[in-house]
Amino acid sequence: MTQKLLSEIVFWIHLPIVLLWFGLFLVPASVWSGRIAFHFWFIVTILVLQFLWSVVVFRRVDIICPLTTLLQYLRGYPQKDKRNYGHSFIAELLKRLHLKMSFKAVNLLLLGTLVLIIIEYVWLRS
Repeated sequence: MTQKLLSEIVFWIHLPIVLLWFGLFLVPASVWSGRIAFHFWFIVTILVLQFLWSVVVFRRVDIICPLTTLLQYLRGYPQKDKRNYGHSFIAELLKRLHLKMSFKAVNLLLLGTLVLIIIEYVWLRS
């Protein structure tokens, strides 16, 4: 397999994670009673893994996706390149769909969803 094909595969592996991150907000608790707890722990797990990855691999206090690091490596960028921690799958996906959203806007959106799931988990969980 070529690196370009491998990088595309890694790019698309992000999609189910992002779909779950946002899509679970659309599943009513009446349909899946454990949805709020699952969603909360799913997001917390992802964030903890990304935080640990950034501290251990990059020696940075940051949130860096291991899949993005692999993706950027397959694209030929060195590990310490800013594109490993200044890149967003969501921003790139939206760009491919001819929709523009900055890396900063994506981070704000993700932070907003984190706040929402914390509120759901604390006050709405059954």
